[in-house]
Amino acid sequence: MSRRPVHLDEILFGVASHRVLTLSFEFHVPEGLRSNIRGARLEAAIAAFSSAVHALAPAQFPWADRIVMRSDWSYRWSENSKVISLAATPDNTVDDEDGVIPLDPADTLGPRS
Repeated sequence: MSRRPVHLDEILFGVASHRVLTLSFEFHVPEGLRSNIRGARLEAAIAAFSSAVHALAPAQFPWADRIVMRSDWSYRWSENSKVISLAATPDNTVDDEDGVIPLDPADTLGPRS
């Protein structure tokens, strides 16, 4: 009788957690570029990028069972983005006493100190 492997999230939380890898790309057209980018040109670009990701996914991220692709074309007349930090609370703060296994800095991305 074979036993399925038990994952860390099942040990910590009692259930398998839903995991999603999200990648975002924005292709910006320079202001003032006089080019007619509509309909068929947009659809062709979307299809090409979708096809490329679909072709790479099985080899590069074999654990995925589906890809959700979103596309949006807009004239961004105004954009205001900012990150707003919220006050630390017991519900949004992780510490070693919560029983959470701390991450090894070698397993994280970003600048190293």
